[in-house]
Amino acid sequence: MEKNIDFVVEHYSDMIFRTALSYLNNRTEAEDVAGEVLLKYFTDCENLDFTDGEHLKAWLIRVTVNKCKDVFKSARFKKNTVLEDVHANEFNWSEAEIDVKRALDKLDHKYRTVLYLYYYEEYKTEEIAEILHTSKGTVVSRLSRARNKLKIALSDYGEEMSV
Repeated sequence: MEKNIDFVVEHYSDMIFRTALSYLNNRTEAEDVAGEVLLKYFTDCENLDFTDGEHLKAWLIRVTVNKCKDVFKSARFKKNTVLEDVHANEFNWSEAEIDVKRALDKLDHKYRTVLYLYYYEEYKTEEIAEILHTSKGTVVSRLSRARNKLKIALSDYGEEMSV
């Protein structure tokens, strides 16, 4: 398994950042967490033994989630308002896409995290449970609740969007 920091940065840094952003809902904090995760990998990589890329990816996600939990516990973390203008301008999003992002931003981090891992990283519920150190039933329940919350939040769109 590749233990080169350049390889990890090139192949996993975006995933680490997106995971942290989905958990923290704060771009600056997510960037800090991504840096800390990469630093942890760099300092620990000689002692780590991954069987394959999926094992490495799961480890990076687990470390990212743990670092995000540390941020929530820290005194410096303050809940910021959603950066809607950044989303609209930076990514050239439509109004519907901005509304979906707003609805996601309003979800509790435990729901955003399972949605992200399930839909964006394409993990199965069993794998998410293992990564998050929880039961498969908890993951299934959180996915269901998150979908229902999004469905309610996006009900103004009617049949235009399917959750």
